[in-house]
Amino acid sequence: MVPNNNSQEKELSISIDSGSSLNNSIGLNNNNNNNVKEKEIVSIYDIIDKNKGFLVALGYGVTSVSITFFNKAVLNYYGFNYSNALTLGQMVFSLFFLHFLKLFKYINYPDLDYNLCKKLFSLSTLFILMVVSGLAALAKTNVPLFSALRRLSTLIVIAGEKVLLGKVTPANEIQSVVLMVVGAMIAGWGDVTFDFVGSLYILFNCFVTAGYLIYIAKKSQETGLNTFGLMFYCNILSLPATILLTLLTEGKGLLTFEGYSNLGFQFCFLMSSVQAFLLNYFIFLCSTYNSPLTTSITGQIKSVLQTVIGLFMFNDVVLSLLLIYGLLLSTAASFWYTFIKYSQTLNKQRSQNK
Repeated sequence: MVPNNNSQEKELSISIDSGSSLNNSIGLNNNNNNNVKEKEIVSIYDIIDKNKGFLVALGYGVTSVSITFFNKAVLNYYGFNYSNALTLGQMVFSLFFLHFLKLFKYINYPDLDYNLCKKLFSLSTLFILMVVSGLAALAKTNVPLFSALRRLSTLIVIAGEKVLLGKVTPANEIQSVVLMVVGAMIAGWGDVTFDFVGSLYILFNCFVTAGYLIYIAKKSQETGLNTFGLMFYCNILSLPATILLTLLTEGKGLLTFEGYSNLGFQFCFLMSSVQAFLLNYFIFLCSTYNSPLTTSITGQIKSVLQTVIGLFMFNDVVLSLLLIYGLLLSTAASFWYTFIKYSQTLNKQRSQNK
């Protein structure tokens, strides 16, 4: 549940009125100063209120880009080669923030329920596979190639919706997605640092991500849960398996890791864990305050920024003509895809206005 803007505005006016009354007992000059401050405060609030859609989209874009680089810094720059432990940290922080926001009534979702746990167990399995494989893939590939190859998940979603839901996707939309994938494959072919195992992780991640995206819509309808309810159950149900997986595969390494006292590592790990929740929160707000088209365009812009920054940030990319051509082709195709979705939105609006 998003906080009520009207109630916030009332609280603001009450606090201002209280201050004005207090200043009346002190003197007229102070009261005049307070009125100026009141106008300043209200005007700032009005600016934020009028531009909340843009600010939410900006928050989504910035968080989506930055979490990739914080994850990459933790896993590679600081040599913390324990992606399962990082996943565990993100889950714990997400559960903490969900509980905190629910406690103060900013959001709402049902308490832990056995029947809901049974219904959402399969979704939570896809969730943990998606998160773990995504971080494992990022640890073994550079950011531009990681971003490009993950676009394959869109093609898998289209195929999955056709087989499972009977949904037919327009031909030009399929063509743009295929072109994205072709560009990603060319980029992979031209990447001299290409890691076969990392690419297998990405391929697996694309399949489980597609399954998660298709399945989450179905489970949302079945259970009636909102975004935060689904986040809570996916994280709480995945937590025991993630703890066990971390202990079995990374337990010894975690005991011998020497970088815990490094302030840079602590900051990046904390930001990675916090932003895992913030990303989901901004996606929810973006879908609330903006159209799906705005969210889609923001996603494409962040992918371009992610690719460009990733080329130079970690010194793990060796540029080649094939790599550059593939990335440009994949990026151009992603903008074509956005234009198609934009045209579909316009046509839908025109048909509704008739």
